[in-house]
Amino acid sequence: MDVTVSGRVCEECTTRLEPWEGQPAPRLYGFTAKQVAKALVLVAGGASYRATAALIRRDAGRELGTAVRTDRAGRPLAAPNQHGQLVSDWVEVFGPVIWASYAPTSWPAAVLLDEDEFRFCRPGAARGVLAFVVLAAVGYTWQGVPFVAAIEAVPRCTVPAWQAFLSTLDGTPELIVTDGGLARRAAGRVWPLPGEPQTPELRRCEWHLARNITESLPRDVQHDSDDPIHHLIARAQYSPSAWQVLHDEIDSRADAGGYLAAVKVVSANDTLVRSQIATRALQGPHSTGPLEQFLHHLDATIGDRAARLTNKTRTDALLKLLAAQRNGWANETAWAERIREHLLARRGRAPDQRQHTDPAAEPSLRAPLPQPAIVDF
Repeated sequence: MDVTVSGRVCEECTTRLEPWEGQPAPRLYGFTAKQVAKALVLVAGGASYRATAALIRRDAGRELGTAVRTDRAGRPLAAPNQHGQLVSDWVEVFGPVIWASYAPTSWPAAVLLDEDEFRFCRPGAARGVLAFVVLAAVGYTWQGVPFVAAIEAVPRCTVPAWQAFLSTLDGTPELIVTDGGLARRAAGRVWPLPGEPQTPELRRCEWHLARNITESLPRDVQHDSDDPIHHLIARAQYSPSAWQVLHDEIDSRADAGGYLAAVKVVSANDTLVRSQIATRALQGPHSTGPLEQFLHHLDATIGDRAARLTNKTRTDALLKLLAAQRNGWANETAWAERIREHLLARRGRAPDQRQHTDPAAEPSLRAPLPQPAIVDF
């Protein structure tokens, strides 16, 4: 292992080294804090546990067998050097340590809320099988930069699950933007906290509202980008007059037939949109777009691994690392220092690994299937 030393000071850990000392590592670990941090940064960037384990073992000069094996049925098994348990354990133990070093402990003033379902294929299931749901919240820095403030995997998306998620941080946001649904209902139940006089402003995502209106149009109109109604929809939520123009246009077209669904959608949202226009701040936020972009990134990064992510604690730790990467927090040197600080406070001992394993038949991220009703004859 190469360690750069200048004046007997390790440039990686900024610690004076005596002649007999080497790179700091957790007690009883075969790898250094620097190597652990490198693995976590790779995982945060989307690398698999297996590929990361192989690279770290090679860099540390601790490679295992690299020959591909087969099981009793002749199916190929990954080479020992690519066994991902090593990195999976580090993610479980140190992922939350890294996250706690950067993440807020109180809710930002403005918060975006949304969820994303992760599914895997199974024969006979047209939409696949639900693996888990990710609940996420994006806040804004004082410079107006969005960042993931909280993230969690749950077996199913329910109002109680959202309520528990929204109770993980202190305080009450001033502004909450959702696409409606369960997150909005849960936010109304959780906030304001007892003793806090200010009720947060709950707003519906303008992009989702516009999409709902567009999807209610006749199919041929939806796909005709030259139809002027699309321009009216895009501007409708900026002012009362713009909303009224769209409302009148849809009512006018409905007289000729074919716009009944659009009339229903606009009428159902009329009070909501007018109230949001009245309090619309120029600086926003007005949509959940930044959060949806991150959720799309999650789909691309771990979507094909959803079937194998069955443990809630470990999946939450992985999600936090991915969110840390999205927030621009991933830094190998900084993370190694965070790990060393954590170890120093605990006499060099890392938290025990594999303390959150599940019974084989009861994975913590798989909701039990509904039991059929028992009917007495």
